[in-house]
Amino acid sequence: MIKMTRFQELFIKNLRFLRKKKGISQLAFSEKIGVSPNYLNAVENGKNFPSPDIIQKISDSLGILPYQLFLEYPLFGEGERKGHEKEMLIQELTILRGKLLLEIDMAIEKCQEKPGNI
Repeated sequence: MIKMTRFQELFIKNLRFLRKKKGISQLAFSEKIGVSPNYLNAVENGKNFPSPDIIQKISDSLGILPYQLFLEYPLFGEGERKGHEKEMLIQELTILRGKLLLEIDMAIEKCQEKPGNI
């Protein structure tokens, strides 16, 4: 048995959950992100861990930000919300924080590209 870090376990759990939630098979998803079905299967079974480029392709295909693949609580569905309100609030605030930080970083980069034009 392969010893995985908590980081890897969360990634695998969330990848499977979100892929299945979208109703996408491993075969279709592997084609969508440009990897072989065997590679995606190995990732979902903890035998391989994807590169940052593949993580970006995965998150783009799932319509999420990359860090969401590493959250403790996956995105809850309608029927799964009861009893998880606190976790969902924390998750939503974490997502909003990430989006805000990304926008701030992009604004800083834009200002650095054009000094004096604020």
